[in-house]
Amino acid sequence: MTSIEVKDDKTDTTQKPVAASLAGFSVEMGSHELDSFRALAHRLPVGTEVFLNLFPKDELEQQLEICRQIRALGWTPIPHLAARRARSTADVPRILDRFTSDAGVRDFLIIAGDLEEPADDIRDSLDFIREIRSNDFGIRRIEISGYPEGHPLISDQELSESQQEKIHLLGELGIEPVVVTQFSFEPDAIIRYCNNLHSRYPDLQLKIGLPGPAKLTTLIRFAQRCGVRSSMKKIKALPVSTSLQLLQRVSPVKQAEAIGKYRVEQNENVTVHLFTFGGLEASLDWIDDELNGAGADMKV
Repeated sequence: MTSIEVKDDKTDTTQKPVAASLAGFSVEMGSHELDSFRALAHRLPVGTEVFLNLFPKDELEQQLEICRQIRALGWTPIPHLAARRARSTADVPRILDRFTSDAGVRDFLIIAGDLEEPADDIRDSLDFIREIRSNDFGIRRIEISGYPEGHPLISDQELSESQQEKIHLLGELGIEPVVVTQFSFEPDAIIRYCNNLHSRYPDLQLKIGLPGPAKLTTLIRFAQRCGVRSSMKKIKALPVSTSLQLLQRVSPVKQAEAIGKYRVEQNENVTVHLFTFGGLEASLDWIDDELNGAGADMKV
Protein backbone atom coordinates (compact mmCIF):
# COMPACT_ATOMS: atom_id res chain seq x y z
CA MET A 1 0.00 0.00 0.00
CA THR A 2 1.14 3.54 -0.72
CA SER A 3 1.01 6.40 1.73
CA ILE A 4 -2.34 8.14 2.04
CA GLU A 5 -2.52 11.76 0.99
CA VAL A 6 -5.63 13.64 2.07
CA LYS A 7 -5.53 17.38 1.54
CA ASP A 8 -6.85 19.71 4.22
CA ASP A 9 -7.53 22.68 1.96
CA LYS A 10 -10.81 24.46 1.43
CA THR A 11 -13.42 21.84 0.64
CA ASP A 12 -13.46 20.76 -3.01
CA THR A 13 -17.14 20.58 -3.94
CA THR A 14 -16.35 18.03 -6.67
CA GLN A 15 -15.03 15.51 -4.14
CA LYS A 16 -17.02 12.43 -3.34
CA PRO A 17 -18.56 12.63 0.16
CA VAL A 18 -16.30 10.05 1.81
CA ALA A 19 -13.17 11.73 0.43
CA ALA A 20 -14.44 15.11 1.67
CA SER A 21 -15.05 13.72 5.15
CA LEU A 22 -11.46 12.44 5.36
CA ALA A 23 -9.83 15.83 4.73
CA GLY A 24 -7.56 16.33 7.74
CA PHE A 25 -8.70 13.13 9.47
CA SER A 26 -7.21 12.25 12.85
CA VAL A 27 -6.63 8.88 14.53
CA GLU A 28 -6.47 7.53 18.07
CA MET A 29 -3.85 5.23 19.58
CA GLY A 30 -3.15 3.71 22.98
CA SER A 31 0.25 4.15 24.60
CA HIS A 32 0.87 0.43 23.99
CA GLU A 33 0.40 0.82 20.22
CA LEU A 34 3.39 3.02 19.41
CA ASP A 35 5.40 0.23 17.76
CA SER A 36 2.53 -0.77 15.45
CA PHE A 37 1.95 2.88 14.53
CA ARG A 38 5.66 3.38 13.87
CA ALA A 39 5.63 0.42 11.47
CA LEU A 40 2.94 2.22 9.44
CA ALA A 41 4.48 5.69 9.68
CA HIS A 42 5.01 5.85 5.91
CA ARG A 43 1.27 5.57 5.35
CA LEU A 44 0.04 8.39 7.57
CA PRO A 45 0.23 11.91 6.11
CA VAL A 46 2.78 14.23 7.69
CA GLY A 47 1.11 16.35 10.36
CA THR A 48 -1.68 13.84 11.06
CA GLU A 49 -3.18 14.48 14.50
CA VAL A 50 -2.61 11.39 16.63
CA PHE A 51 -4.67 11.34 19.83
CA LEU A 52 -2.81 9.51 22.57
CA ASN A 53 -5.15 7.55 24.84
CA LEU A 54 -3.29 7.34 28.16
CA PHE A 55 -3.89 4.62 30.72
CA PRO A 56 -3.84 4.93 34.53
CA LYS A 57 -0.61 2.93 34.74
CA ASP A 58 1.20 5.30 32.35
CA GLU A 59 3.63 7.53 34.23
CA LEU A 60 4.08 11.16 33.19
CA GLU A 61 7.63 10.63 31.93
CA GLN A 62 6.43 7.75 29.74
CA GLN A 63 3.62 9.92 28.36
CA LEU A 64 6.03 12.72 27.52
CA GLU A 65 8.41 10.35 25.73
CA ILE A 66 5.59 8.89 23.60
CA CYS A 67 4.54 12.41 22.60
CA ARG A 68 8.14 13.19 21.62
CA GLN A 69 8.25 10.04 19.47
CA ILE A 70 4.94 10.88 17.82
CA ARG A 71 6.36 14.29 16.89
CA ALA A 72 9.58 12.68 15.63
CA LEU A 73 7.48 10.55 13.25
CA GLY A 74 6.09 13.74 11.73
CA TRP A 75 2.67 13.67 13.37
CA THR A 76 0.93 16.02 15.82
CA PRO A 77 0.50 14.48 19.30
CA ILE A 78 -2.72 15.21 21.17
CA PRO A 79 -2.58 13.52 24.58
CA HIS A 80 -5.70 12.76 26.57
CA LEU A 81 -5.53 14.46 29.96
CA ALA A 82 -7.82 12.87 32.56
CA ALA A 83 -9.08 15.59 34.90
CA ARG A 84 -9.76 13.23 37.80
CA ARG A 85 -6.14 12.11 37.87
CA ALA A 86 -4.95 15.60 38.82
CA ARG A 87 -3.64 15.41 42.38
CA SER A 88 -4.60 19.02 43.13
CA THR A 89 -5.60 22.25 41.42
CA ALA A 90 -1.90 23.17 41.38
CA ASP A 91 -1.27 20.02 39.35
CA VAL A 92 -3.04 21.47 36.30
CA PRO A 93 -0.43 24.12 35.36
CA ARG A 94 2.38 21.69 36.25
CA ILE A 95 1.04 19.02 33.87
CA LEU A 96 0.47 21.52 31.05
CA ASP A 97 3.93 23.03 31.52
CA ARG A 98 5.63 19.62 31.30
CA PHE A 99 3.81 18.62 28.12
CA THR A 100 4.32 21.97 26.37
CA SER A 101 7.91 22.68 27.45
CA ASP A 102 9.32 19.14 27.55
CA ALA A 103 7.45 17.49 24.67
CA GLY A 104 6.39 20.40 22.45
CA VAL A 105 2.69 19.57 22.77
CA ARG A 106 0.32 22.36 21.74
CA ASP A 107 -2.98 20.49 21.57
CA PHE A 108 -4.79 18.48 24.27
CA LEU A 109 -7.97 16.49 24.74
CA ILE A 110 -9.35 17.12 28.21
CA ILE A 111 -11.64 14.38 29.55
CA ALA A 112 -13.05 13.56 32.98
CA GLY A 113 -11.35 10.16 33.12
CA ASP A 114 -12.51 6.77 34.33
CA LEU A 115 -11.81 7.15 38.06
CA GLU A 116 -15.06 6.94 40.02
CA GLU A 117 -13.74 9.42 42.56
CA PRO A 118 -11.39 12.30 41.69
CA ALA A 119 -7.95 12.43 43.29
CA ASP A 120 -8.74 15.95 44.54
CA ASP A 121 -11.17 18.78 43.69
CA ILE A 122 -10.93 18.37 39.91
CA ARG A 123 -14.10 16.41 39.16
CA ASP A 124 -14.40 16.79 35.41
CA SER A 125 -12.95 18.46 32.32
CA LEU A 126 -14.73 21.75 33.08
CA ASP A 127 -13.03 21.94 36.49
CA PHE A 128 -9.70 21.25 34.78
CA ILE A 129 -10.23 24.03 32.23
CA ARG A 130 -11.24 26.47 34.98
CA GLU A 131 -7.76 26.02 36.47
CA ILE A 132 -6.05 27.24 33.29
CA ARG A 133 -5.61 30.84 34.39
CA SER A 134 -3.62 31.99 31.36
CA ASN A 135 -2.23 30.68 28.12
CA ASP A 136 1.43 31.19 29.05
CA PHE A 137 1.94 27.59 27.90
CA GLY A 138 1.36 28.46 24.23
CA ILE A 139 -1.54 26.03 23.87
CA ARG A 140 -3.08 26.14 20.41
CA ARG A 141 -6.21 24.02 20.82
CA ILE A 142 -8.06 22.15 23.51
CA GLU A 143 -10.36 19.39 22.37
CA ILE A 144 -13.50 18.71 24.40
CA SER A 145 -15.83 15.73 24.19
CA GLY A 146 -19.12 15.59 22.32
CA TYR A 147 -21.89 12.98 22.34
CA PRO A 148 -24.10 12.69 19.22
CA GLU A 149 -26.20 10.02 20.96
CA GLY A 150 -26.14 11.59 24.40
CA HIS A 151 -24.32 10.41 27.52
CA PRO A 152 -25.59 7.44 29.55
CA LEU A 153 -25.05 9.26 32.87
CA ILE A 154 -25.44 12.97 32.05
CA SER A 155 -28.53 14.78 30.77
CA ASP A 156 -28.49 16.57 27.42
CA GLN A 157 -29.08 19.89 29.19
CA GLU A 158 -26.10 19.38 31.51
CA LEU A 159 -23.91 18.41 28.56
CA SER A 160 -24.96 21.52 26.63
CA GLU A 161 -24.41 23.89 29.56
CA SER A 162 -21.00 22.41 30.35
CA GLN A 163 -19.95 22.56 26.70
CA GLN A 164 -21.04 26.18 26.43
CA GLU A 165 -18.98 27.19 29.47
CA LYS A 166 -15.89 25.34 28.18
CA ILE A 167 -16.12 27.08 24.81
CA HIS A 168 -16.54 30.45 26.54
CA LEU A 169 -13.60 29.94 28.93
CA LEU A 170 -11.27 28.75 26.17
CA GLY A 171 -12.23 31.73 24.03
CA GLU A 172 -11.28 34.08 26.85
CA LEU A 173 -7.88 32.39 27.06
CA GLY A 174 -7.27 32.67 23.32
CA ILE A 175 -7.31 28.88 22.94
CA GLU A 176 -9.26 27.38 20.06
CA PRO A 177 -11.94 24.93 21.24
CA VAL A 178 -12.49 21.81 19.15
CA VAL A 179 -15.19 19.22 19.77
CA VAL A 180 -14.23 15.58 19.20
CA THR A 181 -17.15 13.19 19.53
CA GLN A 182 -17.84 9.72 20.78
CA PHE A 183 -18.24 7.29 17.89
CA SER A 184 -21.65 6.59 16.41
CA PHE A 185 -23.16 4.29 13.80
CA GLU A 186 -26.14 6.62 13.26
CA PRO A 187 -25.66 9.09 10.35
CA ASP A 188 -28.86 10.96 11.23
CA ALA A 189 -27.79 11.45 14.85
CA ILE A 190 -24.37 12.70 13.70
CA ILE A 191 -25.82 15.27 11.31
CA ARG A 192 -28.38 16.49 13.87
CA TYR A 193 -25.50 16.99 16.30
CA CYS A 194 -23.43 18.92 13.73
CA ASN A 195 -26.39 21.13 12.80
CA ASN A 196 -27.18 21.85 16.43
CA LEU A 197 -23.64 22.90 17.32
CA HIS A 198 -22.99 24.88 14.15
CA SER A 199 -26.26 26.76 14.55
CA ARG A 200 -24.73 28.19 17.75
CA TYR A 201 -21.03 28.17 16.85
CA PRO A 202 -20.63 28.33 13.03
CA ASP A 203 -16.82 28.42 13.16
CA LEU A 204 -16.42 25.61 15.70
CA GLN A 205 -14.24 22.75 14.46
CA LEU A 206 -15.89 19.34 14.88
CA LYS A 207 -14.12 16.00 14.71
CA ILE A 208 -16.72 13.27 14.41
CA GLY A 209 -15.67 9.97 15.94
CA LEU A 210 -16.06 6.93 13.72
CA PRO A 211 -15.00 3.35 14.39
CA GLY A 212 -12.49 2.17 11.82
CA PRO A 213 -13.25 -1.20 10.20
CA ALA A 214 -13.49 -3.91 12.85
CA LYS A 215 -15.24 -7.18 13.52
CA LEU A 216 -18.84 -6.81 14.60
CA THR A 217 -18.02 -8.54 17.89
CA THR A 218 -15.32 -5.92 18.56
CA LEU A 219 -17.69 -3.04 17.81
CA ILE A 220 -20.36 -4.49 20.10
CA ARG A 221 -17.82 -4.70 22.92
CA PHE A 222 -16.68 -1.09 22.54
CA ALA A 223 -20.23 0.23 22.08
CA GLN A 224 -21.25 -1.44 25.35
CA ARG A 225 -18.19 -0.08 27.14
CA CYS A 226 -18.76 3.47 25.85
CA GLY A 227 -22.52 3.55 26.43
CA VAL A 228 -23.42 4.27 22.80
CA ARG A 229 -27.11 3.55 23.18
CA SER A 230 -28.90 3.91 19.84
CA SER A 231 -25.90 2.49 18.01
CA MET A 232 -26.10 -0.60 20.21
CA LYS A 233 -29.73 -1.04 19.14
CA LYS A 234 -28.69 -0.68 15.50
CA ILE A 235 -25.92 -3.26 15.83
CA LYS A 236 -28.18 -5.73 17.62
CA ALA A 237 -30.76 -5.36 14.84
CA LEU A 238 -28.26 -6.49 12.21
CA PRO A 239 -28.79 -9.97 10.76
CA VAL A 240 -26.24 -12.10 12.59
CA SER A 241 -27.69 -15.54 12.00
CA THR A 242 -24.28 -17.07 11.49
CA SER A 243 -21.04 -16.79 13.41
CA LEU A 244 -19.35 -15.82 10.14
CA GLN A 245 -21.29 -12.56 10.06
CA LEU A 246 -20.05 -11.69 13.52
CA LEU A 247 -16.50 -12.03 12.23
CA GLN A 248 -16.99 -9.79 9.21
CA ARG A 249 -15.37 -6.38 9.23
CA VAL A 250 -17.81 -3.47 9.40
CA SER A 251 -16.84 -0.17 7.80
CA PRO A 252 -18.14 3.33 8.71
CA VAL A 253 -18.75 4.35 5.11
CA LYS A 254 -22.39 5.43 5.59
CA GLN A 255 -21.46 7.76 8.44
CA ALA A 256 -18.49 9.11 6.46
CA GLU A 257 -20.71 9.77 3.44
CA ALA A 258 -23.14 11.77 5.61
CA ILE A 259 -20.30 13.77 7.17
CA GLY A 260 -18.72 14.48 3.78
CA LYS A 261 -22.02 15.66 2.32
CA TYR A 262 -22.57 17.93 5.33
CA ARG A 263 -19.02 19.30 5.00
CA VAL A 264 -19.42 20.11 1.30
CA GLU A 265 -22.96 21.49 1.45
CA GLN A 266 -23.21 23.15 4.86
CA ASN A 267 -20.04 23.68 6.89
CA GLU A 268 -16.44 22.74 6.14
CA ASN A 269 -15.48 22.81 9.84
CA VAL A 270 -16.07 19.09 10.26
CA THR A 271 -13.92 16.06 9.62
CA VAL A 272 -13.44 12.47 10.78
CA HIS A 273 -11.70 11.15 13.89
CA LEU A 274 -11.00 7.42 13.61
CA PHE A 275 -11.04 5.06 16.57
CA THR A 276 -8.88 2.20 15.30
CA PHE A 277 -10.64 -0.63 17.16
CA GLY A 278 -9.74 -3.06 14.36
CA GLY A 279 -6.15 -1.83 14.13
CA LEU A 280 -4.55 1.11 12.35
CA GLU A 281 -3.67 -0.90 9.25
CA ALA A 282 -7.32 -1.89 8.68
CA SER A 283 -8.36 1.76 8.98
CA LEU A 284 -5.67 2.92 6.55
CA ASP A 285 -6.60 0.15 4.10
CA TRP A 286 -10.22 1.30 4.26
CA ILE A 287 -9.24 4.93 3.63
CA ASP A 288 -7.04 3.90 0.74
CA ASP A 289 -9.82 1.78 -0.77
CA GLU A 290 -12.42 4.53 -0.41
CA LEU A 291 -10.17 7.20 -1.92
CA ASN A 292 -9.39 4.90 -4.84
CA GLY A 293 -12.98 3.77 -5.38
CA ALA A 294 -12.51 0.17 -4.23
CA GLY A 295 -14.44 0.19 -0.96
CA ALA A 296 -16.13 -3.17 -0.39
CA ASP A 297 -16.46 -3.66 3.35
CA MET A 298 -19.73 -4.53 5.05
CA LYS A 299 -21.48 -1.27 5.89
CA VAL A 300 -23.47 -0.37 8.99
